[in-house]
Amino acid sequence: MRKWEKLETHTQIDKKQFQTILDFCLRDNNYFSYNNTIYQQIYGMPMGNPLSPTIANIVLDKILDDSLAELKSKDIYVKYITKYVDDIFAIVKAKDVEDILTVFNAQHTRIQFTKELEQNNKIAFLDVEIHRKNQNLTFNWYAKSMASGRIINYHSNHPWKQKINTATSLIRKIHLLSDGDFIEENKKKIKNILFKNSYPNTLIEKLIINTTQEMDHPNSSNGQTEANTNKTYIGVTYIPGLTSNQSLRRIMKKDNITFAHKPHNTLNRFFTKTKDKIDKGQQCNVVYKIQCNGNNNNVCNKCYIGTTKRALRTRIHEHEMDAKNRKTNTALSQHLTDNDHTADFGNAKILDVERRCKRRMTLESLRIQQHMTNVMNFKEDIDNTNSAYTAIIKNDKNKNRK
Repeated sequence: MRKWEKLETHTQIDKKQFQTILDFCLRDNNYFSYNNTIYQQIYGMPMGNPLSPTIANIVLDKILDDSLAELKSKDIYVKYITKYVDDIFAIVKAKDVEDILTVFNAQHTRIQFTKELEQNNKIAFLDVEIHRKNQNLTFNWYAKSMASGRIINYHSNHPWKQKINTATSLIRKIHLLSDGDFIEENKKKIKNILFKNSYPNTLIEKLIINTTQEMDHPNSSNGQTEANTNKTYIGVTYIPGLTSNQSLRRIMKKDNITFAHKPHNTLNRFFTKTKDKIDKGQQCNVVYKIQCNGNNNNVCNKCYIGTTKRALRTRIHEHEMDAKNRKTNTALSQHLTDNDHTADFGNAKILDVERRCKRRMTLESLRIQQHMTNVMNFKEDIDNTNSAYTAIIKNDKNKNRK
């Protein structure tokens, strides 16, 4: 809020309301659940919160500004300083290092810095190794000694273009971060990394030559670039021989459609989820099924298929109230009222979870068709579903019976 004079030019919210919103986002909303227990994070911003990186930058900018102002008042001057998130590179006099560190660490008791000094006239900052020579600085690509050097393997089940782009990006990155004195040495490192990842030597040589030539002559073009105007990308799992089929690609290209390949095996599929499972009643964006219990005299096999973007508990409660008040505004309440039946609201089943409204509506229609023999929904609930789906669902059900 000390920077409100700068902030107010970018918003129509008044200062008091802005402060209230900040308090809610940064203090009141810092909670999470684990093993069915709710915890509040007292210090700092939580990982995964979209605001955390922004707040971290603001806080560290303030620490940097306050530290430099205090150092200046003590006649300690920093010749050059730059920051990337929480990494700081600075050029200072050797005799001032300890005093500078003390000033930085005095700004906040929970934010403490450590120092790393140059060794043999060089120091690493992020992916760059900075060399000091005759009062000049030169730069070289830097990788930690523990770096595995693993990238997409040449023989892995990925599209050819992804493998080539991965190798090209590595070459481009190393080339951009290195001054001319280190280029030849780094070419050997590139070859070694790509070779260990099973890339053929002839391909490695070709990629290095082509990529470096393109970077040295950025204005030259050795082919026409594909227009991206109004192009539609469809995310699909890569299947060799199918999604890479040239005939299929040519057909899709006519409609300006391009496959955006995505992996089928993701970390989510292999690692246990650490978050607590959401209670069924709290689930949103669902397609659900409610079974009819009939009455004391009759067993009813009818069911109702519905969808809601709100919490399932909220929608079920509405169905319960409609039934209690004997309303006929939905197929479910009409069925219960006309036949004096009861529904199994407590055991409503979630059939699908889909955030996108149109897809969720389609899933609802398909589920209604799937349970067509015993569903109580109105006919218009499936009016928007293509009739081609009906044959597919019927064939699928017949196969299951066999």
